Amino acid sequence: MEQIQPLVEGQVRDVKDARTVKIKVEPDMITMRPQKGSRLLEVPAEAARKVASFAGLPLTVARSLSPHTFGLALNELLTQKEHFTLITLEDQVTDIVPYKSRHNVDPGHLLDIVEKVLPVQDYLRVRTQDRTATIEIVGQKTEPVVRGDLVRAGVLVAFSPMGVTLPMVQSYAMVLACTNGATSNRVLSKFTGGSGGDGIWDFFRSSIRRAYGAFNSVVEEWKHLQQENIAPEDRAAMLEALIKKAQLPQEVAEAVRAMAIERPPENSWQLHNLITYASSHLLSAPKKIERAQSVAADFADEVTHARTCPLCHRER
Repeated sequence: MEQIQPLVEGQVRDVKDARTVKIKVEPDMITMRPQKGSRLLEVPAEAARKVASFAGLPLTVARSLSPHTFGLALNELLTQKEHFTLITLEDQVTDIVPYKSRHNVDPGHLLDIVEKVLPVQDYLRVRTQDRTATIEIVGQKTEPVVRGDLVRAGVLVAFSPMGVTLPMVQSYAMVLACTNGATSNRVLSKFTGGSGGDGIWDFFRSSIRRAYGAFNSVVEEWKHLQQENIAPEDRAAMLEALIKKAQLPQEVAEAVRAMAIERPPENSWQLHNLITYASSHLLSAPKKIERAQSVAADFADEVTHARTCPLCHRER
């Protein structure tokens, strides 16, 4: 909750008619008036960059304009945006996002629902970015992928306390082998939407149940990976393909390669675990973690795996 609290700070202001918005750019200050008669909002430099990007004004072009021309360009471009949302804090614009069918999600209420729907064993990690929180949660249900190699069922929930993004629930699992805590998310039970009001909480209840219940199919796919042996001459190429797709930073990629040299992956399950290990132990940036998890999930997905895995592709 302490990590999520900063996401709650501020107010949401929907702008339904961008033609009423006026931006004034001066050498030492940028201000915005969301509608006629409203008070002026200061736009700090970081928020100004976001406004320019949202309006479609490339930063390389914006830097070359005079303050007056910059202001005229922003005003003109924003009139083409019919509906958007401003996040404000103490009369300052902190963010601007496209308008969606938004739902403010109270984090405390959400965690209460999670604990009523599934037997929470642990809250593994909270990631925050762009006013959105992502929580990785595991329950009690466990299954072996192979004898002695247990995985634990869980769910991943993503939401915005400020309501600037649609909520999402995804099935999730944690590998228990060697207590390394490697994780993998699964797109089988991914949901977005809700009808507002009490409907959003019904959405979370049903989605969490379904995502947690998808665990058996996750394990079955992982069992297929475990049964898929990799010839020694193919291991390096397959690992490099996954590292490249996951866009792992150089130092993380080197660490993964070192692990593969120390204990060469003999099957696709072990190869999959190298990437999920990177997502849970070696990466800290939320977007990089999400990308590594997504690559591992694609690798485990039966249809996607058959299309992208060098070994399966060759055999087909």
